[in-house]
Amino acid sequence: MPFEAELNPTNRWVVMSQTIPWDEFARAYQKNFKSRRGAPTIDARIVLGVVIIKHLLKLDDEGVIEMIQENPYMQYFLGLKSFTSKPVMDPSLLVHIRKRIDLSVFEKLTDELIREGLKINRQTQDDGDDEQGDDVDNTNDEVQMSNKGKLQIDATVADADIKFPTDLDLLNDSREKAEELIDYLCGELGVKQKPRTYRRNARKAYLNLSKKKRKTEKELRKGIRQQLGFVRRDIKIINQLLDKSQQIGVGGLFDKHQQKYFL
Repeated sequence: MPFEAELNPTNRWVVMSQTIPWDEFARAYQKNFKSRRGAPTIDARIVLGVVIIKHLLKLDDEGVIEMIQENPYMQYFLGLKSFTSKPVMDPSLLVHIRKRIDLSVFEKLTDELIREGLKINRQTQDDGDDEQGDDVDNTNDEVQMSNKGKLQIDATVADADIKFPTDLDLLNDSREKAEELIDYLCGELGVKQKPRTYRRNARKAYLNLSKKKRKTEKELRKGIRQQLGFVRRDIKIINQLLDKSQQIGVGGLFDKHQQKYFL
């Protein structure tokens, strides 16, 4: 059944799908492939949509594909005509896509999302409509406008480099970055079977604890200890992969953005 028969037209993913200049960004994305290995095999809108969702919701590669697989609104955002229970792509492809996409494309995209996000929420308030959420927890996914001109922007509209962190949040961020580096290194070194990182268990443990409004000190200590264990394991794997890169004579693996994680 086509999406339009069931989806709420005021849902944020439906509204954003109609405001983002997909054709413009698709052309910019496809330019990155002309001088390399030919045209991309996956539709540009799907690729860009996956990266946008990952960026806005702070998900890892596997997490974003799983969430899209379960969410019809996100699939509509990607331009699919009907719901599918199949993954829209293999998570490992995101590693190679990041290597081949000009980062300036997504800097431009972020600016566009800020402008369009403000416009969307302004129109929603003028119409007096409350956005109905999808399966994702979007309690704070709105831009609040007051008559005094005060403006609040949530990370789902514009990414923020500064946040008020907790130890648990910092460890989760570190773990996700470490997992991205592991995926990247495995791709660069041609590792067919990735080392086991238990990332799904780690993410589930983090979400279960972070969503609790009242955490006991014992629960928090246990959660931090768990995430530390996952991070230590990931760092050990990264070091093993780096040792392998030296053994086979592969150097210059990281760009400036990735190098900052080693500082």
